[in-house]
Amino acid sequence: MILPNDVRLIWRDGFLLTFLIVVTPLAGLCMHWLVPLVGDLVAQFVDLEPYYGLILANLLVAGEPVLLGFVIGMLFVEERDEGTLLALQASPLSLRTFVGYRLLVAMLLNVLLTMIAVLLADLVSISWLALFATAAIASLTIPIVALVYAVFMKNKVQALMLLKPVQIWGSVPTLFFFVPTPWEWIGSVLGPLYYPMRLFWGATQGQAEWWVMVPGAIVPGVAIVWLLHRLERTVYT
Repeated sequence: MILPNDVRLIWRDGFLLTFLIVVTPLAGLCMHWLVPLVGDLVAQFVDLEPYYGLILANLLVAGEPVLLGFVIGMLFVEERDEGTLLALQASPLSLRTFVGYRLLVAMLLNVLLTMIAVLLADLVSISWLALFATAAIASLTIPIVALVYAVFMKNKVQALMLLKPVQIWGSVPTLFFFVPTPWEWIGSVLGPLYYPMRLFWGATQGQAEWWVMVPGAIVPGVAIVWLLHRLERTVYT
């Protein structure tokens, strides 16, 4: 009964459903034409083609999970305000199970939409395995964003106001590719989307750095565990 309820909540805000199903693949298709067009316009200043992988990593690999995290976070805020999360104490379904289901569905959806968008963009060459791995570790951003909303946002107004800062946070890892070591690794702790972006860009250049999946899983994993504990204390106290 959880899935129909989620569909009802998302459908009530039509733009969210439109974004989830239509906008991401459409964005990938538009980038197939727009990115080369922009590249031609700035060709006398810079050659964009070597950076196609980074552009897609920023807009699709990193952008998609941030916005999906926002969608799920808004659902959590609404259900917390309505007392739904607290009511789980009296149901067979535990808070962890409910939250885990919600986040897992969003992460799977992110993997699917990201892969479709990248394939529709058709600007880079990347193996199916590398693309899947990139989308999978990027999807760990969804629980971080969603749980930050659930734990720290007092109402939907505050949640909406946080959207732009969260989007900026999701884009900051792009800057790490242009700073010297060790600053890129220091910054990546606070911007874990750096890891899937690095894996993606490297894979598009035929140099996939598979080892980045280790910090790419550990860093957000630690944040997720901490946020889950904070959520339980927030809901049950």
